[in-house]
Amino acid sequence: SLLHLADLWLLRDLKRLVEHELIRSHMDVKTVARMYCVTDDFHARRLATACIDYIMDNIREVTGNVSFQEEMRNYPHLCIPVLKAAADLIPEQPMHKKQRTNDHGGSTTPGGGAVSSPVPDSDL
Repeated sequence: SLLHLADLWLLRDLKRLVEHELIRSHMDVKTVARMYCVTDDFHARRLATACIDYIMDNIREVTGNVSFQEEMRNYPHLCIPVLKAAADLIPEQPMHKKQRTNDHGGSTTPGGGAVSSPVPDSDL
């Protein structure tokens, strides 16, 4: 492929043009998985970023596509950036549970320091 040759011969401008053309005219639900996987082989970072963006914009369709599932089986390490991007889509939730503290509700010593044991001294 032209992307492979541009990477092999270190033709940076040609590589950018090929990446741009792939992003602009050839990326769809059926092709994005294969494109994303070749980014690893050909060091095409711009194309990888565009593929992840496309996957996030169309996550249900892409992840439901058999070709995406098959490609991810062959390139499992590429799942991590996709998962990170998906995690970034989840809004931060406020903490609903009470935060744990080091204070166990124990008594204090006459000097004002906390007793190290949370167990009461009496056996009533």
